[in-house]
Amino acid sequence: MKKSTRKFVVTAAGSLAAFSLVSSVQAATVVVNQFEAMVPAPLVDVWYLSDVRANGTASIADLTGLGGDLETNQPLPTGAALLTTGLSNDDKAEVGTFQDFGDATTLFNSIQLSYDYYKQTVASGNVSAAPTLKLHIFASGGTGDNFGQLIFEPTWNQPGGGSQAPPADAWQPVSIDSTTGGGDGDGSGGWGWTGGFEIGNGFGGPPIRSLAEWATAFAASDPTDFATARVVG
Repeated sequence: MKKSTRKFVVTAAGSLAAFSLVSSVQAATVVVNQFEAMVPAPLVDVWYLSDVRANGTASIADLTGLGGDLETNQPLPTGAALLTTGLSNDDKAEVGTFQDFGDATTLFNSIQLSYDYYKQTVASGNVSAAPTLKLHIFASGGTGDNFGQLIFEPTWNQPGGGSQAPPADAWQPVSIDSTTGGGDGDGSGGWGWTGGFEIGNGFGGPPIRSLAEWATAFAASDPTDFATARVVG
């Protein structure tokens, strides 16, 4: 498949961060200039405020004049998507785009993702917080346990598999393919699961698997539903 570049920048947990997402889903470049309010039937190639609550915020920011590595080495020529939260676990800032990105098994075994993020040092707060990626998986007409979300968190990519905070005050490149985190199980580099397809919620922790390993696990745990599963967000 040809590559699609979706350009935006985000932050989390009281810190500034940014990323551009490149995925092998379609031959088009989508430049995001604003986030729309979530609607019942979201449009293709539009980015929405998918889950912004409590003290969370989401906006597009201009990095001009902010100085340092944040401005000098920004991966995109203009602008950034800025997501912030306070210190409460109730705070959330999530943006998303929704469409049929294709068969989950095929994508999990061939996908190429990359992003860059910048996390600013803060005086207090969750030092482990950094921008995450989330894939929504859904099987229509399934037997009931036919939805879930895979989450990629930078904190799991640090030495020790989550025991150290992601670096701050410099752009961090992240590259992900179908085998990233493979052979680890509970270590680093892979994806956690929110529950579904007969596999329970990892609550932000193990099992941490590569996308190819998750495809194998879902096919074994719930072959009927996962056979028709699609990536939809």
